[in-house]
Amino acid sequence: MQSFLKKFAVVAGAVAAALTAVPATQAVAAPVATCPGTEIHNYGLPKLLSNSLGEQAGVLRLWYSGANGGTNCAKVYDNASGSHSMSVSIRTELMSTPVTDSGTFSTYAGGVVVTHTDGLCIYVSGNLSLGSGSVNQFRASAGPVACS
Repeated sequence: MQSFLKKFAVVAGAVAAALTAVPATQAVAAPVATCPGTEIHNYGLPKLLSNSLGEQAGVLRLWYSGANGGTNCAKVYDNASGSHSMSVSIRTELMSTPVTDSGTFSTYAGGVVVTHTDGLCIYVSGNLSLGSGSVNQFRASAGPVACS
């Protein structure tokens, strides 16, 4: 019986380890104040947020660091005074659900982070609302970018 229990414990431990293995892409759930790495200045980034009239307010920015198999981080900055509804999202080509930060902020939304991004395409988007109506809704998106 003791031998059976030892074998059972070994098998149970192996199953538990398999179930908790790190996925190919993991996301940091909580936003970070400072994005790691270097800001990306190609692929049309940084990207200005525009409304339906082509007016601009705010900017979508993306960073890259080589840490953790590649780390990307995105933020939306507001250049209007006061607090506004903002959101920023980031995902890789393998993720069906992006990592998002949204709420009412006075300076920026994010940074939202995904890791293990080397060799994967990145998709980012940002929104800024300065009030009701389409002329007060500013958006930008980019992707696929940084697919190397």
